[in-house]
Amino acid sequence: MSDSKKSMNPLALVLLLSGAFFLIFLILSGAFVALKGSGSNSRPSMATAFLGGGSVGVVEVSGVIMDSKKTLKRLKQFEEEDGIKAVVLRLNSPGGAVAPSQEIYEAVKNYKKPLVASMGSIAASGAFYIACGAKKVYANAGTLTGSIGVIMPFANLQKLYEWAKIQRYSIKTGKYKDAGADYREMTADERALLQTMLDDVLMQFKKAVAEGRDLPMEKVTQVADGRIFSGQQAKGLDLVDELGSLDDAIQEAGQQAHIKGKPHVVYPEKRRRGLLDLILDDPTVEEEVAESHVASGNGLVHVFRKFENLLEGGAHVDSHPFTLEPGLYWLWQ
Repeated sequence: MSDSKKSMNPLALVLLLSGAFFLIFLILSGAFVALKGSGSNSRPSMATAFLGGGSVGVVEVSGVIMDSKKTLKRLKQFEEEDGIKAVVLRLNSPGGAVAPSQEIYEAVKNYKKPLVASMGSIAASGAFYIACGAKKVYANAGTLTGSIGVIMPFANLQKLYEWAKIQRYSIKTGKYKDAGADYREMTADERALLQTMLDDVLMQFKKAVAEGRDLPMEKVTQVADGRIFSGQQAKGLDLVDELGSLDDAIQEAGQQAHIKGKPHVVYPEKRRRGLLDLILDDPTVEEEVAESHVASGNGLVHVFRKFENLLEGGAHVDSHPFTLEPGLYWLWQ
């Protein structure tokens, strides 16, 4: 073979084939998206929903409340979405840590759109704290709620360590630095210190209940001993406004937002961690994205997302279990 007929450079061939494949991939992705969007089984778009006057977004708070980030993000998304005229906060939680409950409560109290709280099977302690920020609260007759109080659990394992011939100790900078340690009995001074702190947090809780439920502090104090109530009992104590289901709360939110007819309901949509997330190696990707943002997304990332959902080939994002060692941060409502 003559020198004039040299074969193509291998690197150039690889780049050419890669570019061609990428172009075909984009064309197929766009075709899939268009086909899916025109299908008879596709969900109504946000634009279609808005023609009826607006939508009600539902934000769920479920399980033990350990962090507020995800809930605050969803509330903010719905607050900024013009098509969402009102929000229902669905509570199904036994409570949790103090600070995240307070953060969600403040966001609910200062929400710029009509917001109605709806209690599921349980909305106690920190979840009830959050509900007090809403202008109107619904509960089922059998909902477990209340539990106004604060608890900090400890364990004294000194005898167990002695039996196992394990000697535990600590080097500390102050006499209270190891307060609550599980390898010794708590001193009277430590108990008094921690009790004072819990009493202060309880007063914060009681003030939120008194303000949110428009109740005198004396009435709140009478029920702020940790006891739980059924939804029906809570209604009699003015701790909730109405007995009703989630649908009732949605209808109420729609009425507050002056939505004519039955409001369209928008839930955050679960999605999978897919190809683009793996490529970008983004550990902060949320398990759920608001349906409105999926429907109105744009750009190449949106094309990838839709293509992944159509292929259903992504790996599920699983939450990782965690454990807590006994200590001062174990402050529960």
